[in-house]
Amino acid sequence: MPSRILFFDTDEITEKFFEKHPFGTRKSLFVPYDINNPKTRFIKDLDKVEIISLFAHAQNVENNVLDLFEHLKMITTRSTGFNHLDLNYLRDRGIVLCNVPHYGETTVAEFTIGVMIALCRKIMLAKSEMKANNVHMDKYIGFDLKGRTLGVVGTGAIGSAVIRLARAFGMEIIAFDPYPSEALKKEGIRYTDALKNLFAAADIITLHCPATDENKHLLNEKAFAQMKNGVLIVNTARGSLIDTEALYNALQSGKAGGAALDVLENEDVLTHREIALDEATKNHDFFIDSILNFKLLQSEKTIITPHIAFNSSDALARILQQTADNIDAFISGKPKNVVA
Repeated sequence: MPSRILFFDTDEITEKFFEKHPFGTRKSLFVPYDINNPKTRFIKDLDKVEIISLFAHAQNVENNVLDLFEHLKMITTRSTGFNHLDLNYLRDRGIVLCNVPHYGETTVAEFTIGVMIALCRKIMLAKSEMKANNVHMDKYIGFDLKGRTLGVVGTGAIGSAVIRLARAFGMEIIAFDPYPSEALKKEGIRYTDALKNLFAAADIITLHCPATDENKHLLNEKAFAQMKNGVLIVNTARGSLIDTEALYNALQSGKAGGAALDVLENEDVLTHREIALDEATKNHDFFIDSILNFKLLQSEKTIITPHIAFNSSDALARILQQTADNIDAFISGKPKNVVA
């Protein structure tokens, strides 16, 4: 039997796209659930799987799950981020990891600006109360973006795109990145080498940095204490960048005026509730985050979406094409977009 390529977390669009690609003699198999699902161990002929494709929603893939695939040679994640995989484990096994580095700059940046406007103009609250025939005009007083200071944490491809869109609205920008963009500097963007300066100056803070050990809970109780009263928080990057309890407390006290969150700590509790609630019975931190996530979801001060900033037809087409290209390149012996 030909060796297999296993595509996890697939939908009709994904399956139709990859069905058109023969990938040599390898047989493609599509699985609608993610790799962490217990059903994975019952997939037929796991020992024939050479290549796995994962989606961005895969959370912390356990090494003992990957152990099921004895002849695995390559993983291509249909995302830019790859923090859900153990790079040391992959290196030890000689498994090549590839990603899709350039698909969502425009898509995520436009979404970020969109939820920022919705947040500062209280559009979702007004919509909800209009539908309920319970309108209170004084509750929907917002503010203009023009003249406000936007703090951008992380100025890679997405952060840079957000900055350029924000400038079109007449916003002032203060940015932080360990590796400042020379191109943005030439465009007059002001960088600070201390996050506390950004926290103190920004009316709105938007996060565009990776989930690393160093970045975990970048916005914590101490960080919120350094911010302006009424600051707005936007996160379309990774949930672990914000301490959920610290954010909840800041919203309750009024330190934070609102938050637009496309990602959350332990966000599976809202999108894969059956699995997540089972996990919550075993993990105290997960249990606490789950409760807080539900409280945040109910708050009038928040806009919470299910990790969809990347989710445009244009971006999805780029993700699928780059994934196919990654597999073709690996099969030909010249892998591309290799991150481990």
